[in-house]
Amino acid sequence: MKKYRLDRIELGKLIRETRKAKKLRQQDLEDNIVSQVVISNIETGKTDVSEQKIIYLFNKLGLKEEDMSRFYIDEEKINQEEVNEEIELRLESIETMIDLADPDQGIVELRSFPLPPGSPYIVVVHFLRGKCYFFKRNLKKAQKHFFEAIRCINDKHTDMISTNLKSLCYYYLSRVEYLQNNLHQALEYCKKGINTFIIDGKRKYTKHLLLLGKSIYFQKLNRLEDAQTVLNEISHNALPSEKTGSIPYEIESKEVVLNFVELQATIWAKGGMHTQAINHARKGIALARVDKAYDRCCELWTTLGSVYSEKGNLNLAEICFLTALKLKDKIKKEYLLAYAYTQLGDLYSKRNEFSSSGEYFLKAVKISKKINDAYQETEALMGLGNCYVKQGMHDQAVQCLHKALELARQHDFMKQKNQLLLMLGHYLRNMGNSDYQRYALDFFFSNADAFFEGGEQPMLYGPTKQHAADPPDG
Repeated sequence: MKKYRLDRIELGKLIRETRKAKKLRQQDLEDNIVSQVVISNIETGKTDVSEQKIIYLFNKLGLKEEDMSRFYIDEEKINQEEVNEEIELRLESIETMIDLADPDQGIVELRSFPLPPGSPYIVVVHFLRGKCYFFKRNLKKAQKHFFEAIRCINDKHTDMISTNLKSLCYYYLSRVEYLQNNLHQALEYCKKGINTFIIDGKRKYTKHLLLLGKSIYFQKLNRLEDAQTVLNEISHNALPSEKTGSIPYEIESKEVVLNFVELQATIWAKGGMHTQAINHARKGIALARVDKAYDRCCELWTTLGSVYSEKGNLNLAEICFLTALKLKDKIKKEYLLAYAYTQLGDLYSKRNEFSSSGEYFLKAVKISKKINDAYQETEALMGLGNCYVKQGMHDQAVQCLHKALELARQHDFMKQKNQLLLMLGHYLRNMGNSDYQRYALDFFFSNADAFFEGGEQPMLYGPTKQHAADPPDG
């Protein structure tokens, strides 16, 4: 037989509201059964008043007895809610530890986490296991758990769709592909995440993560107009009264805001909007400094330096790059160092300071290779090859540029591939090497069909190398 518990707090609110609606004081209802103190205790939901007295006051106010029934709650339901609250709190505790302290300990705790059979919280457990392995860079296991969480939602626990964990799993799957340099697949997962996002659900920040990821992947694929469109959507949704391009301070995550600022500055710089890019980056630096966001601060200083370098203000650019590198002992993401080293290498190459230039490019190549960042490694090898070209170091130049071309082909970096084919063809022709014809034909066949079938013109040259920001953690 079911047991029921009286929800004294909600019932007390109704009694108080009814009394006030009738313009009665507590003293007006006082008699030999309920005193003013008892009435006050009933209205505030105190537990030391008998149900008989509550029912008596309820009737005295002229309320209908059938209205009383809705304040009785199934004990079993209450107990289950209490169990669920404990499960949710413990899982939140584990997620905090995974994100801020130790993913290894998170794996240990999740393995022994007690879940009742058929519990919908298995979705959260798989998601958190995926995060653990993602942070440990065991991408295969991470991918497995994210897919399992999605499968559980689709097949067994459709009520968990409101948690937005399905969308968040797609976000992390996009990052798994991003780390493996599969940009097109990363973009597809972001789109899936956005399509499955529940506006009124939990983890509302997920939408901004997905949009930022989508913009970053567009940028990496040199689809700058598409990247800017997505940034405009983020800004418009966060601050509908502000003009596009403003810093969306109302986004809950400061990390997302800083990521937005860096990406917007980069895209503006690529579009030649240097003044706007500089102002935006400097605002972001101030935010990152105040919040002690070391990684984003390093990234923004490097982005600012790249804009100054593009403008020809090499002294100001050098200040920015060296400032970024002063934070190297504080940052966690090594790709930021590769980015800064590549930019410094490019700057010193422009000054014909080839010894320093080569040194920084080599550092960038080493780090990029270590962390499997093919995009940045390609950029660094292109810069190093160009540095060797300027010094007349023919064999080293061809070797570097050819390595960069292999990476660009492997990962479908079309802009870099086209630039490298032209660089190698032009350089070898000037050297009198007939191999230049092979690169010229490769360039022709890579672009001719798309061009004459109505596709976009081949992307050959553009602004100085610009970095694509790393998506934030969720």
